[in-house]
Amino acid sequence: MPARSHALKAAMPEILTAPAPRPAARTQAISLRQLRFFTALADTGNFSRAAERMIVSQPALSAGIRQIEEHLGVRLFERSTHHVSLTEAGAAFLPHAQRLLKTADNAFVDMSDAAARGKAVVRIGAIPSVVPAAAEVVARLSDHLDDVSFHLSDGKNDTLFGSLRTGALDIVVGVLGRAEAGLEATLIAEDEMLLVAPKDHPLSASTPLAWSALEGSEIVHFVGGSIGELCSAAMRQNNLTVSTRYRVDQVGSLVGLAGSGLAVGVLPRLYTRGLDMDRVRLVPLVQPQIKRKLMLFHRTKLHEEHPRAAALCALLVPALRDQLAS
Repeated sequence: MPARSHALKAAMPEILTAPAPRPAARTQAISLRQLRFFTALADTGNFSRAAERMIVSQPALSAGIRQIEEHLGVRLFERSTHHVSLTEAGAAFLPHAQRLLKTADNAFVDMSDAAARGKAVVRIGAIPSVVPAAAEVVARLSDHLDDVSFHLSDGKNDTLFGSLRTGALDIVVGVLGRAEAGLEATLIAEDEMLLVAPKDHPLSASTPLAWSALEGSEIVHFVGGSIGELCSAAMRQNNLTVSTRYRVDQVGSLVGLAGSGLAVGVLPRLYTRGLDMDRVRLVPLVQPQIKRKLMLFHRTKLHEEHPRAAALCALLVPALRDQLAS
């Protein structure tokens, strides 16, 4: 590993905890303003445009960047006459700076809200199939927790994780993918994959049904995201191929296509809640039995960053389990 990366890792805890300056350092601890200078320059790749964005003079912005580099003991940017680019150390530092700034922005909003309304803001993100259950839980908790203002939003799994890492969200209810450092996860439920087929379709007569029985059928499922990955793996295992004639990216479209008899579909059970299923039948798929693991995620340091949000995780997990099981 390059020496700059070692130096950055050694310095990172100091940045995140914002301590008093080291005795040997001549510069003050890194400020939020300097971090904004850094992210602006990283985004624009140009001192002039970054200074314009920050509404400061170019010498002032350059001085702020230099002070960060002196404090860390590493170069964050490679400078040339016409372009500025991040060094390896700068690229490693960028996501931490972005997360710290987002956390600070949220904290300022939260302080304003707390001062005006006496409530702590807790931001929760959930994948669309979980939002109805999450909304019910949030509504019930809101009735009993006068000191909390809940914010709830939906999004794709990867997008939610990005917001969790940057601090835009405090808690995420999503699907377990690859393990990520700095995040803690608690299992809420397992969501099995189902075949969606017309009621009079031959495949609708068997429960459960092996994936191999779908051979020769026009099969549709969501291509992207965690659902696509799980379905594709099971289909490869059974030498099945997704339909090239019919493609869908919405639940209603998949159910409608299956109901017409043109194809059969594959969906997690949770997606079928609240939908009109009069024309189709849902059949559990096995061999292999595929289940999405629905988890509650939060940053490992949430207890330090936002104690109220961290404490709420203990209430959200059992409440979501009950709601999803009902």
